[in-house]
Amino acid sequence: MRELTNLGWPETPFGSVTRPVQKPTTWLTGLSLLWGEALDEPVLMGAAAVFMKIHRTQSSPVSAPLANFGYRVLVPDAMGQTAEIVRHLDVVLVQARRKAQVIAWQNGADDLHVLRQLPRAEGEPRHPGVTAVADGWKDRTTRERGTARCVDTSHDFGPAGLISDTATAHGLEPVKSFAGSQQQESAQEACDALAEGRTADYSVDALAGSALSSAVTTALLGGKHTERLHWEEPLSVFDVLSQVAWEAAPSLLGGVAVARSE
Repeated sequence: MRELTNLGWPETPFGSVTRPVQKPTTWLTGLSLLWGEALDEPVLMGAAAVFMKIHRTQSSPVSAPLANFGYRVLVPDAMGQTAEIVRHLDVVLVQARRKAQVIAWQNGADDLHVLRQLPRAEGEPRHPGVTAVADGWKDRTTRERGTARCVDTSHDFGPAGLISDTATAHGLEPVKSFAGSQQQESAQEACDALAEGRTADYSVDALAGSALSSAVTTALLGGKHTERLHWEEPLSVFDVLSQVAWEAAPSLLGGVAVARSE
């Protein structure tokens, strides 16, 4: 498994001890999963979490030059690593539910359903983060005291759709290489290449860039839906990524292989 992490600030999201003279940091967490299929079983081809600071009660402006966020990206480098990725993801979910103000997820219910159905080794306990967030996702109109507000960016903006379509409808320019059905097709192609040992056709950068692109887009949309983030339209997701997180996928976000959305 390959893990790419940049927390973005001196204090660690969900893990810092805040000095008494400081106000607690308020977080928005955006999540994205990439799935493939091999031998009729789901294969997790990428997971990304983005941590954005937000104001407790006000909407903050976002622009590419001033963008800042932390992130974790997990991608496989061999078959059979889905369970390991889920274990790392579960830790993020446990912390996010209690310490973030907002959790944003595109088609969160679908992803959570698959995560809960994945086979577990004998004696392996259920994942508490997946279970708790899935329970909270059943009714996003209510919120337990001290837990995050859940936003499904596929449904809460209106009719369900692709993340790139929702982004475009709300003033974001998606990265063209990951727009439309291309994202799922590329994830499945990567899964096939990994399963067949075709290393020349497998790109960690492509998976990391794809998962992180969706997570950033989802976080921004979640911030807009909850009136915590706003931007001048159009805001290029590529520009935001290349400003903050190019090292997560340098061959793509560094400008070598991916062009900006026109």
